[in-house]
Amino acid sequence: MPVDTRELIEAISILANERNVQVTMKQSAKGAMVCAASAFTGGILLGPVGLAIGGTAGGLMAYKMTSGSFRPLADVLLNDLTDDQQERLVQHVNNAVREFQISDLALLLPLLMNNASIQQAVLKTAISFVSNELRCQIID
Repeated sequence: MPVDTRELIEAISILANERNVQVTMKQSAKGAMVCAASAFTGGILLGPVGLAIGGTAGGLMAYKMTSGSFRPLADVLLNDLTDDQQERLVQHVNNAVREFQISDLALLLPLLMNNASIQQAVLKTAISFVSNELRCQIID
């Protein structure tokens, strides 16, 4: 009997929570650019002291801009994926665990919770999927 897609997504979410995997929607690059631009501007205007002042001000601005943009992978999997994306993720997971010779997806859930190799394969697949589909950056 095949496992419900939602059940597998929830199992992957539990695994992601246990590993404390976080994602960001490309906010890190934006923050770095703000910080660099502030340091550059401060350096041009005030020299070496301006670099320090501009870097500090830019760091604070980047913090304010990106605050709250880091979310748990589990939250993204459960709330942000469309039904079609969830189906594709389940298919990717199914393909990733074929080397473990699991014939029925229903056997995957108990193994997922107890087998470190399968956990690694499934989590790696989920991270890759979210990175490629949603263009998120993963923070381990």
